[in-house]
Amino acid sequence: MRTDGGGVVRRRERAEAKPLLLPVRECILLVVFLAIQASCFMTQAPARRSVHPSINTGSVHLRFARRRLFLSRMPIPQVYLPTLSASIAKSTSPADRSPDYASNRSLSKKRKRNTKRYEIRQLFQKAKDLERKGHWRKAADVLNEILVWDPADAHSHLALARLEGRRFPDTNKACEAFGKGTEACPNSVHLWQAWAVHEDSSGHVDRARELFEKALAIDPHNPYVCHAFGLMERKLGNVESAKKLWALALQKKSTAALVCQMGELFIAENQLDQTRELYSKHLLRLETAKDRTEVYLAAAWLEERYFTNYIKAEELIKSALALNPSSSVAHVALARLEGRNRQRIRGEGYESATARRLASACISLETEGNTVQPDDGRVFNAWAHIEIKGRRFSSARNILRRGLSRYPEDYSLLQAAGILEERVGNYTGARAIYGKSLRIQPAAPTLVAYALLDLRHPSSGEANFTRVKALFEEAILLDPRHGPAYNSYGNLELRQGNIRTARNIFERGILAHCSDVASVYHGYARLELSIGNVKKAREILVDGIREACQQDAGMDSPHRERALFLSHTLGMLELNSNRPIDALSIFIDGVNRYGNSSQLLLGAALCEVKLGNEVNARMLFERSLLVDEKHPQAWQAWGVMELRAGNTLTAQTLFECGIKAAPKHGALWLAYAISEGRLGNPETARSLFANGIKHSPRHIPLYQAWASLELREANYNAAKALISEALTRDKRNGSGWLVAAEIEKSLGNAGLVNLILRRGIECAPTNAELYRALGDSLLQRGNVLEAREIFEKGIDVDPLHAPLYHSLAELEARIFNVEGLSKLNARATKVFKTNALEPPSTAGEEAWGTKIRAGRLSSTPTGVKALAERIVEDDISDLFLNNTNLDLFIESISESLMEDGLVGQLFNMEMDRIEIDSDVAKT
Repeated sequence: MRTDGGGVVRRRERAEAKPLLLPVRECILLVVFLAIQASCFMTQAPARRSVHPSINTGSVHLRFARRRLFLSRMPIPQVYLPTLSASIAKSTSPADRSPDYASNRSLSKKRKRNTKRYEIRQLFQKAKDLERKGHWRKAADVLNEILVWDPADAHSHLALARLEGRRFPDTNKACEAFGKGTEACPNSVHLWQAWAVHEDSSGHVDRARELFEKALAIDPHNPYVCHAFGLMERKLGNVESAKKLWALALQKKSTAALVCQMGELFIAENQLDQTRELYSKHLLRLETAKDRTEVYLAAAWLEERYFTNYIKAEELIKSALALNPSSSVAHVALARLEGRNRQRIRGEGYESATARRLASACISLETEGNTVQPDDGRVFNAWAHIEIKGRRFSSARNILRRGLSRYPEDYSLLQAAGILEERVGNYTGARAIYGKSLRIQPAAPTLVAYALLDLRHPSSGEANFTRVKALFEEAILLDPRHGPAYNSYGNLELRQGNIRTARNIFERGILAHCSDVASVYHGYARLELSIGNVKKAREILVDGIREACQQDAGMDSPHRERALFLSHTLGMLELNSNRPIDALSIFIDGVNRYGNSSQLLLGAALCEVKLGNEVNARMLFERSLLVDEKHPQAWQAWGVMELRAGNTLTAQTLFECGIKAAPKHGALWLAYAISEGRLGNPETARSLFANGIKHSPRHIPLYQAWASLELREANYNAAKALISEALTRDKRNGSGWLVAAEIEKSLGNAGLVNLILRRGIECAPTNAELYRALGDSLLQRGNVLEAREIFEKGIDVDPLHAPLYHSLAELEARIFNVEGLSKLNARATKVFKTNALEPPSTAGEEAWGTKIRAGRLSSTPTGVKALAERIVEDDISDLFLNNTNLDLFIESISESLMEDGLVGQLFNMEMDRIEIDSDVAKT
């Protein structure tokens, strides 16, 4: 119950292939047949061979015939013959050969060679099947067996060397295998080319170039060698060398890989007309339908993205389908194009329009009499993915069942089914489906999904991190260019606090030039942000955007949606670093590249709000919600802007629409309730708070804001109950301690205020407002030195918190400390800019990095999350604002808190009896 090559997924090992199973009867008949042939030779050449006169050949034939009839009636026992030796018949000694046998020796050798090649092909296929199923050691044994039989078999040398490179990536075993292969087959271009690619992936560029040149010396126009050599040169920045290599190969033979790579070079140089001519010229020269389909899709992407000729793009994709109706890639490409067209022309959602086209394609494939079927279930998979993303799980399950009924061996459909079961909470079923997919074919995406399932919902009750990491390593071995494997693996190490290990994993992913490069760069940037390296994170994001643009320059890819978040994260980084102009340009550039993205449009709107351009901000908010009406952050941010501008009715309408679109988003309920409370409608505010907690019970600010409302209404018991519930759910939320201190201050318990604030700083050491409140409280009691120390410590924790500067300035002014005021003013001027249009400085960036690093002192970082991440929930038609009994609600909270003894612990403690529970102390 194991796999070779570092795998840890337990799956049933197939037994070794048994040798050929031949009955005794057939073996004897074969001997009889050879004997008859020999007797015929003897009768044809009596002068050349002496035959004993007593032997009657006719009687011999008769006895053979009788013997054959007798054997045919016997039971058939089974004997086992070795696989290799079964095809090699033992020949008689040279002295027994007849002259006719000797004359036909060349024909017999030819037959043996044909049999030998057939056996080698069978064994080679067996080795590839074993490799595909993850049995790498057994596959290597079979390949070595072939090479013992035929040391000059170049295909086996190549497969063995590649397999050794995957089994032992950090050793020289692959190079040793390549060396033996090229020594036995010095004229094999593919061996030299594969060896060069291996050296390039290991970072040995000079050695790789030397091997490529040896391959070109054998075949100067070989398309595979020129393609791989050109990719290496382009990666190194030698664009002209890459262009010459590809042009040299295209003179002799056209392949889709060469044509598309040359097209990407022309696009990068803005030679769009030349790119169009290139595709048109080589389409007719391509030999296979698959290659023509790929070039058709590249030409369609060129027309859509660079010439904005959407009609021509659609015609090209339909031409690809007419040429190759079984191409599932072309079906999905046509659906994606139609989704973008409907979004552009009619304002429809991209995913809904794409799903309709995919549904139509699936229905046509299932129509009776349709003899053309795609090669795999990619169309069903793409449709189900959209349904899962939209949380339409029942529809997605039905789609996957339809796909699996037609493609039961499609492991990617099974992987999608496992993801679906995991989303609905059926973790046991998801684990079983992942296992079935891995038995069909081990694949990196399935292994990553399996590892994440074991991490989030372990079957044994506790996550086995060693096993999970081994799964990630095996996924990387299976597909070294699978970006999500590096992303998930690096994030796991980051959550465990292994910063150096996580950084090494992301750097491995960058060196591997993953097909989904955006996921690697995004994870790497989040790592640097989580430890406060804002400058390094910016550099990583810029590099990632450049690589992603180069990757999708010549062909549409589903990975483009992931690359979008690189622009989003970089824009939010600039916005948080007090660079709204730079952030706005990044968001707009992302919209121009990836289309109308709700997240990018929301980011641009926030930049306009920061710059004071409310008119432009409204336009961007509206565009964001037209793209995704269930984007709760967009409703919330727009409503808050209108509320601050005094447009109360507009703000209320926006909040109501947002709550209907995303009823489980607690921040929307919070903003709406606060607005009603400030407008003098406390009962409406209470209803909104209660229903917000009902739909989003984990949103702590709802409890805090409701407690503040009750505090203003002098309902101190209700306020205590609510804030105690908030602190019970999350003691590390600093705002709860601020509200608790304010309640005690209103009740006249001045001694408890400082104690609560100090405890809050212990639980939430990165909350700058706690330092300001404690400093103000100490200053009111005359503790100037301690208050100054608290203010300065708060500024060190969060250099961007302006009220701390104001409080410290008031303190220095109160004691007439002119020198202190001057230093404070210089420090504040360095961090805060009064004119957002001035060139950006690095002070804001450094201050934000300091704030992030301070946050790492209290807990393990979880990374910096994007502000405008989409949240889609099920719709609820009514808000139920007037169906909650508020008194019973607060009373139930109070009773539950009194049972735990937390109300008395937090609010009724005497100054000589203060206990900090061990949970908080450890934090």
